[in-house]
Amino acid sequence: MPTFERDGLQFAYETAGDAGLPAVVLLHGFTSDLRMWHPVIGDFARRYFVVAMDLRGHGQSAAPDDLDAYTAEELAADVRALLDHLEMNLCALIGCSFGGMIALQFSVTWPERLAALVLSDTSAAYRHPAYDERYWERERSIDAATGVVRKFGTAELGKRAAASIADPFLARGVRERYARLSAAGWLGCARVRNERPDLLPLLRSRLTMPVMVAIGDDDPVRSASEVMAGELPDARVVTFRGTGHGVPVLAPQAFAREVLRFFEEVEEGRPVAGRRTAG
Repeated sequence: MPTFERDGLQFAYETAGDAGLPAVVLLHGFTSDLRMWHPVIGDFARRYFVVAMDLRGHGQSAAPDDLDAYTAEELAADVRALLDHLEMNLCALIGCSFGGMIALQFSVTWPERLAALVLSDTSAAYRHPAYDERYWERERSIDAATGVVRKFGTAELGKRAAASIADPFLARGVRERYARLSAAGWLGCARVRNERPDLLPLLRSRLTMPVMVAIGDDDPVRSASEVMAGELPDARVVTFRGTGHGVPVLAPQAFAREVLRFFEEVEEGRPVAGRRTAG
């Protein structure tokens, strides 16, 4: 797997498609890695040069022990370093969940580097009065898991997660997945999730590129995504029927179809604002 370096840290990424085509960069969710995009990379690579990276603290990228090395600004700067490494002045950026948070930080900081932005299953602020109880229930669950990691490490969390899975093969897969996670990466990025800047006041002025917001209709983060979408009156908002958290993984064909439709309309200079239902 190719890598690039920033400030002495190594970051992993993979590419697909013709490098001469317009670029699409993919940012994965919390505790995941670039492999989460494999169900949709093939669809995108037929028309674009696709780049997926392992974010700081995840996958095969560096996971510094110093938790102060994890901020939304630092992770966004890692993405900029990837673009610079590939000599990519302009791209479309797609972020899912935690990756969407980093995509937003990148977007408000360097909007001139983006031709389009897709935000899936994500939010622009950690807290807001309009967030519902399902959102906060999920946050409490993540905080509890972070407490286990802080005391016992990621392997113990994997054992607990696998305990309720009857299928031995699936249970082993869960244990192995968690064991591969870096405790520092988990703790650092969990702190980023909770302490990231509130970007809601900046969205209207800084997100000058066309934006698509993807929302699962059964996603516990839906209320937060709707608050974000409310600050983006010119955005395309797509709600995916029967879908929970992680639209690109749970509904990959529908997600790829809607994103490609959005990109096509952007390229043709057509208006993208409005709401759609898919899935």
